[in-house]
Amino acid sequence: MIDLYFSYRSPYSYLILPRMLKLKNKYKLDVNFKIVYPIAIRLPEFFKDRNLFYFTTLMMDIKRKAKKLDIPLKLPIKPDPINQNIITGKISENQPYIFDICHMGQLMCNRGKGIEFAYELSTLIWSVKNWNTDDKLKALLADFGEDLDEVRESIKNDEKNLIEEIEMNQLDQKEAGHHGVPLNVYKEKYYFGQDNPFEDLIAELTKDGLVKDF
Repeated sequence: MIDLYFSYRSPYSYLILPRMLKLKNKYKLDVNFKIVYPIAIRLPEFFKDRNLFYFTTLMMDIKRKAKKLDIPLKLPIKPDPINQNIITGKISENQPYIFDICHMGQLMCNRGKGIEFAYELSTLIWSVKNWNTDDKLKALLADFGEDLDEVRESIKNDEKNLIEEIEMNQLDQKEAGHHGVPLNVYKEKYYFGQDNPFEDLIAELTKDGLVKDF
């Protein structure tokens, strides 16, 4: 089994999803999908002194990697799941989006659709303007046999448990040895990132006879 720690604001979490789905679907590996709140929520001090130069460099890297992987991407994302001033790096106290999508994602995890739903929602977030409108979310959920109104009502009624589940994922992530995402954990060893560390994970899985010709 592979534990995958994932954030809905992390572009690198988004970029790793097609390959993780390939491990799950083609090679029938058990991917234990674990949502965590973005680092902007967990560790807002991470962005202290990170300014426009940091975000510009980050966006250039994301674009390059998305093109290499042939994954849809349109920057800047609107709206950003995290309300943040990219000039100063300051995180706003008002966060109208991230908790809704994290809790929706956790509900889908509980319904056995976590990683598949995360891929489709992340594709919206990272490639479609105004991804958060009701019509887009309703259509997305309908593809999974879900109703937007029912999902929102379920989140409202069970929000405390959903928050606790995400916070437990974050504790598990710390125990695994790293706070970043995407983070894969296999045989008590973590692989942070979606470039060389992912290749190292594939090499380990290949050595164990679980994958070939990935």
